[in-house]
Amino acid sequence: MRKINFKRTALFCMALMILCTTKMLAAMPINVGIVLPLHNNDGDGKRAVEYYRGLIMAADELKAEGVEVNFFAWNCHQDVNISSVLNEPNAAKCDIFFGPMYTKQLATVQAFAAKNDAKVIIPFSISNDPSSNYSNVFQVYQEPQFARTQYINKMYEVFKDNQFVVVGCNDANTTKGDFTAELRGYLNAKNMAYTITNLTTTDDLFVKAFNPTKQNVVVLNSSSNASLKAAFKKLDTLIQTHPELKVSMFGYTEWLTFVNDYEPFYHKYDVYIPTHSFYNPADPATRAFEAKYKKTYNCEMLSQYNPRFALLGYDHGRFFFRGFSKIGKTFPGVWANNDALQSRIHFAKVGQTGGMQNIGFKFIHFKKDNTTSALSF
Repeated sequence: MRKINFKRTALFCMALMILCTTKMLAAMPINVGIVLPLHNNDGDGKRAVEYYRGLIMAADELKAEGVEVNFFAWNCHQDVNISSVLNEPNAAKCDIFFGPMYTKQLATVQAFAAKNDAKVIIPFSISNDPSSNYSNVFQVYQEPQFARTQYINKMYEVFKDNQFVVVGCNDANTTKGDFTAELRGYLNAKNMAYTITNLTTTDDLFVKAFNPTKQNVVVLNSSSNASLKAAFKKLDTLIQTHPELKVSMFGYTEWLTFVNDYEPFYHKYDVYIPTHSFYNPADPATRAFEAKYKKTYNCEMLSQYNPRFALLGYDHGRFFFRGFSKIGKTFPGVWANNDALQSRIHFAKVGQTGGMQNIGFKFIHFKKDNTTSALSF
């Protein structure tokens, strides 16, 4: 009689069950509800339509991986009766809802989704901190204060061996005073020395804010085009008279809109820009997506918006459709192969009972060798 190794048999059976479960999850279609303003009447609708198209392109691509997605879409404009929309039979079938765009619709959508064991993906800015209030919500958008703290924590890690130089710009309309104030408080808590100067400081005093033996990381207290232009002029004078100084700059997401104006200066001064989304038209995969989008929809992506909304939908679709297909409704929003073209996505749970907040972002680095890279966090 052959002796049976029960331990090995049990492990085999367990592995077989996991394999079968994974195949079942992959074989089952994901029912996706779109509760966004799908119209062409204003910017909200145009952005949402383009975002939806990106989701569709992601789903079409993932068919090759065995991922099946069924879409149910409703035009949830600002004045729609969202309860009536959710009373339609197909709404109860949805595993995931993308939207809404408007805060006043959120509680109704969230409650309906919770009742039907569905998740809610909020891709855009919305108030009332939904990931803190609702356990079944994935909030992609990052509130400015949350993002600011995230950026500063990583700034310290990346530049802790350098010296920060905080530069006042005399901009009465600046919104970045909170950023430099929080940065200074953080550096004080870490006992890390930094200097403070101003764009109007005389050149002989301005240079004294820079460390001759360390990399100096310049942080302006303004993100405006005018302040940036003045800063580059001031730094040009500094480097001409003191070429031995090593200078980098840490900027603001708004600076990405000035790339066409200042890209040579970004490389010259080794600029780092923090962002959740970075549109890189030189990337071959991005160019291929744009060509496919134009061929499919007979139009270009909306170029006046940053981020590009079709790419946003495409990145979100690949992230969530893959995750829910492989793992199911317990998908935690963490995916090892996050090959996003534009938007960094990585979620963390909010408190003990909250939902999921996206904590992913990048530092876009304009290197002195005229190449551009990204540090992903």
